[in-house]
Amino acid sequence: MTAKKVLVIDDSIMIRKMVKSILAGKYDVLEASDGKSGLDAARRAFPDLILLDFVMPKYNGYQTLQAIRRVEGLQKVPVIMISGLKEQVTEHVPEPFTEFDFLEKPFEADVLVSRIQNFLNTEPEQAASTATSRSSSSSATPVIRDVPPVREEPSLQMILNRLTSTETLLVQGIENLIQREVVARINELNTRVDHQDQAIKMLNQRMDKISEQIDHQNKGLMLILRELKSLQGK
Repeated sequence: MTAKKVLVIDDSIMIRKMVKSILAGKYDVLEASDGKSGLDAARRAFPDLILLDFVMPKYNGYQTLQAIRRVEGLQKVPVIMISGLKEQVTEHVPEPFTEFDFLEKPFEADVLVSRIQNFLNTEPEQAASTATSRSSSSSATPVIRDVPPVREEPSLQMILNRLTSTETLLVQGIENLIQREVVARINELNTRVDHQDQAIKMLNQRMDKISEQIDHQNKGLMLILRELKSLQGK
């Protein structure tokens, strides 16, 4: 059976590689580093689901989503928008979100997998088949009572999953902090620019007033000179 395709559009190579590691063996993961290349990748591959970062260069997540929805065959592909700054998403799209699902960074690996499975209906059948086999075997085999519970040691895969989840949270947490710091610095710079614009405007107004005063004084001096010349002529 062919694995379903998940397209990850994120300008962070760390997040893309992390998501690819989490979904390895479950889905065929495609990558794109910005909205424009993500749109091109979606047109080529027609993925079953798109994981879309909101804060990106060129096109942000919502602009990319609108472009994707205009492509024939991609209007109904499920999209999970991811961002560490939910308020930036709500500035463009008010809640509740209807065009996409939203997952806030940092997210754990099992949360991401569960959210994708909810859209693609790819819950592992192993649990169901195991439950069926247990049910059939329990009806054929007498129940053995008073058996002490066997303590299961954590498997290597479970440990790896936990490590991956911890690494994911760490990477996303660091990127989220950096992103917030960048946004704060940009806002601070914008505030400084606004203050400078106001100061320049005030200086221009003062210069205009001084120029008017100089013109008025010049006119007064010209009148005085004319009076002096007329007196000298007499």
